[in-house]
Amino acid sequence: MIVVTFFFLWVTVFFDVKVEALLGYFLIFTFGIFHGSNDLKLIQKSTSYSKGSFFLRALGSYLAVVILTALFFSFIPSIALLFFVVASSYHFGEQHWAVFRVNSILTTAFYTFYGLVIFFLLFYVNQEEVTPIIEKITGVVMKDQYYLYTLITSFIGFLGIYFWWAYKKIIQVNFVKELFFLLVFFVVFKTASLLWAFSIYFVVWHSIPSLKDQIQFLYGAVNKSTFLQYLKTSFLYWLVSMVGLGVLYYFFQDKEGLFLSIMIYFLAAITFPHVIVMTRLNRR
Repeated sequence: MIVVTFFFLWVTVFFDVKVEALLGYFLIFTFGIFHGSNDLKLIQKSTSYSKGSFFLRALGSYLAVVILTALFFSFIPSIALLFFVVASSYHFGEQHWAVFRVNSILTTAFYTFYGLVIFFLLFYVNQEEVTPIIEKITGVVMKDQYYLYTLITSFIGFLGIYFWWAYKKIIQVNFVKELFFLLVFFVVFKTASLLWAFSIYFVVWHSIPSLKDQIQFLYGAVNKSTFLQYLKTSFLYWLVSMVGLGVLYYFFQDKEGLFLSIMIYFLAAITFPHVIVMTRLNRR
């Protein structure tokens, strides 16, 4: 993962921001979307519903969450964006610390603080790009110091829970290695453009490990055959997502800022149900 990360970072030496954006979109719309396209199969595997009754219940619940998310962003975008960042932070932290799963409120806080560190490290070093996006979505202009304050607070929360658990001998990991990873993320976020930096983290450090875990859960092994099985069962849902995004792009391609906002709404709408599914799986 370190090698792939720095290879992608090395790529930025030879291409301008527009090419980075294209590469970033490609990674997000392939590996990124694919890793959340098999949620119904994951729910079916983890429940005792019959195939017919399961599909109707799961699909109905899934679509309800997507629609509610879209309405959430339409009527109260500021709170919706905040909730999206917090939920995604929890999801990132949960995946990164997948080997440590204890059902408690403190664990939820630990995952969320770690994910917030990732998000606001990215936001802090790319303030000039992030602030206009937030303003476009919510109408709120974020002050520069808010990024730093949230980053510091989240890092303190993460460290506090970690050292408490280490003192209680609840968690045993190589903490120096984890700090090194954060340093790597800082270098990537500082060097690459906002979209390319996010794409590198989202795909290399989140989506691909999540794909591996999902394939292991569904088929009991990770190899070429099971990977192709995963692609086969998730392809239709991925295709529907891409067609939906393609329609949005067709109508809003001449309004870059508006399309970017809508794309974030779209990603949020498919992220929330995925977070719920993965959390349910991880707590089994």
